[in-house]
Amino acid sequence: MIQMRRFAILALILLAACSPTPTAAPSSMDSQIEVIPTLPPATPTSELWLQILSPLDEAVVDTPQVDVFGSASAGAVLSINDDIFIVGPDSQFKTTVTLEEGPNLIEIIASDENGNEMSVMLTVIYEP
Repeated sequence: MIQMRRFAILALILLAACSPTPTAAPSSMDSQIEVIPTLPPATPTSELWLQILSPLDEAVVDTPQVDVFGSASAGAVLSINDDIFIVGPDSQFKTTVTLEEGPNLIEIIASDENGNEMSVMLTVIYEP
């Protein structure tokens, strides 16, 4: 008899755990609740990638700063000359690099937690 009761309790617990969670019907108070959608968890990829959208290699500019922007694997560690940061979940990055008159080398290195690395070297020429 005790064995049967334990089995019945276990069955009820399993059924409760597997059944859908009940939701309340909408009421006038629901209009005061803000629903914030959540993003699905990111799925890790084993492939590291890096794309520079601007500036173009060998670009000639007339301002002492240039915006470097592009995209890379989400979560990658990015190094642009002396600046180091982590690429966000949208895979986009942007930073401003100060230039000296004449040719300037901009080194962009992306790396991931697996030790993979890739880099791009750009030359930007500042002519005031």
